[in-house]
Amino acid sequence: MNMENTDSMEDEQNHTNENGEVSSDPQESPVAQPVFQEVFIDDEDKGKMKDATEEGCMTKVAKIFHRYRRYTVVLGGIFVYLPIGVPWYFGNLASYLASYFRRQEATVDEVVDPQWIFAAFFVAFSLAIVMSGYLANFLGTRPTIAIAMVIHSGATFLSYFAIQHSMLALILTFGAVGGLGAGLAYGPPMPAVSKWLPRRVGLASGVLLMGFGGGAVFYNELITFYINPDNIKADVTTTRTSYFSQSVVLDRIPTLFLVMGALTLLLQLIGLALIRDPQEGDVIDEAESIELKPIVDKNKSPAVDMRDIDAQSDTKSTQSMPVSEPEPKEMSPTELLKTKDFYLLWIALGLNHYGYVIKNNYYKEYGARRVDNDHLLTSIGTVSTIAVAISRLFWGMLTDVIGIKMTILVLTGTTAVLTSFWFFTLLAGPALYFVWTVMVTWTLAGAFIVFPLAALNVFGQRHYASNYGLISTVQIVINLASPPLIRALLDNIGWFGVFCSIAVSNLIGTIAALFLSRM
Repeated sequence: MNMENTDSMEDEQNHTNENGEVSSDPQESPVAQPVFQEVFIDDEDKGKMKDATEEGCMTKVAKIFHRYRRYTVVLGGIFVYLPIGVPWYFGNLASYLASYFRRQEATVDEVVDPQWIFAAFFVAFSLAIVMSGYLANFLGTRPTIAIAMVIHSGATFLSYFAIQHSMLALILTFGAVGGLGAGLAYGPPMPAVSKWLPRRVGLASGVLLMGFGGGAVFYNELITFYINPDNIKADVTTTRTSYFSQSVVLDRIPTLFLVMGALTLLLQLIGLALIRDPQEGDVIDEAESIELKPIVDKNKSPAVDMRDIDAQSDTKSTQSMPVSEPEPKEMSPTELLKTKDFYLLWIALGLNHYGYVIKNNYYKEYGARRVDNDHLLTSIGTVSTIAVAISRLFWGMLTDVIGIKMTILVLTGTTAVLTSFWFFTLLAGPALYFVWTVMVTWTLAGAFIVFPLAALNVFGQRHYASNYGLISTVQIVINLASPPLIRALLDNIGWFGVFCSIAVSNLIGTIAALFLSRM
């Protein structure tokens, strides 16, 4: 037994060299020289290490994306809104449509009025906003936007055939069906964004709605670049405006709808991929992502930790001061109809919207009476739509500073003043008319951020789309009444009467806004 133990101990002390021989030299021991031993990694191990590295990188990217997910939702809402800003580029498109149908009908210019397309769009748009609220609550934000995308882009594609058939067909497709799809897309993004950024609803909504007018910048230039790239002058002059009769211009109009349909589908697919409602674990807002500790622990002594007080006092989250920022009452559409503020907002929005209808439909038609440069008139519309995008941000921030009611008063009052002089600016020259039209657009665009915020702030978030849809039904009345009304004004008083009527309507809207009580 002793000899076996001795041999065993000697074996443990000896080391085997690379030739298989026993050696007691520690320098030949693999344990003694680990630094110099070459380590071989097979391809499978290398693949695992690479996958682990890539997974770590993807994890970091996912964490960053998760942290800033609320901002990608805002971006998604912008992409959803970009194609539905039809009213902001329709004035440019309408001038070409009027010329196209005038050649087909071979009648006096007043018989064919593309404003009926605009009217049909907004009637369907207003009704669809109400529907979108119920669909979004039932199906969710993204399914509702997907349905809207199919309807809106499909209507734009079908307009290629409709315009070659008749004006009525174009009114039904691009106007009514297109307005239905646009209205369904308009409602869901704002409540979704307000859930992600509850502390900055005014700013976030302003940024979001930049897309509603900002998209017209691309569409407006696309229309003229595609239809009249050589800046051919309108060659038919009437008492009302000037028209194109050149086939090289008019023959391009039908295929324009195919190009716009493809762009519409692409933009809304991007928006659909980015937007969604917040889920458990999402970072809602920087101010609300801070986990606050209770000042008093009910299971321990009621001692106060001063560090906790400092942390809570520095935090501007609604969680730290729930009493100072009460949430608005959640009103259903039925409750909404029983309030005075609903009818005052309805009147103020409608009277302001009347000026919006005239500006978007007739700025180019009126300007063509003295300006024979088609690209210059298109530039007025383009710069105006840029002003729309910027003004949404301005008016949204202004509501955070001076309040919604005061912002409405500033909006309608400024519009009344500017439109009082709008008619005379064209007489002074194209430059002043250019600048003044942009200024008028700046004020009119504010309604699309101020009045939705008023509905959201006063009547709550849950039924926002339906409630604002009810308020915006006044646009149905205005859009149905404005074509015969404007024609009567043009026939009896002329363009001067048209522009003065905008000033008067906004003055009345300012008076109505003075009696708002819940803001």
